[in-house]
Amino acid sequence: MAKNNGLVDAFDLLAAGDGEIAVNTVTTVWTETFACPKDVSFGFEFKFRSDGSVVCDIELEQGNTPPAVEGTVDTNMVVPEGALAIMDDVGDELVHIVAYAPVVTKFMRAKITGKGLNAATTVLERFIVNTIVNS
Repeated sequence: MAKNNGLVDAFDLLAAGDGEIAVNTVTTVWTETFACPKDVSFGFEFKFRSDGSVVCDIELEQGNTPPAVEGTVDTNMVVPEGALAIMDDVGDELVHIVAYAPVVTKFMRAKITGKGLNAATTVLERFIVNTIVNS
């Protein structure tokens, strides 16, 4: 669902599902894919919840063809060459807001990977893409 305050658009990438995505132990999951808006700056806002430890990486996958099936691995969607993670080793349940400059493509989605001691109860409960038009 997109929200707009007149300047910043906010896209909730978890709104299409149950409002959260389970990141059980060392699994990899993806948010909803979205069309990359033109001439904007990006900020990603996210938050995990867990009854145990949170140990996750968040990367941005991009491509010019959307995945055939949402929420699954797809060879059309990749982490661009040389791209940094949105955030490595997230280890808390705090709200994080990160500025990020994606590579130019038509589509993008977040890839979340549970690592090491990540608990089976870990969920990504918030993932919002904030954009503002560069003028």
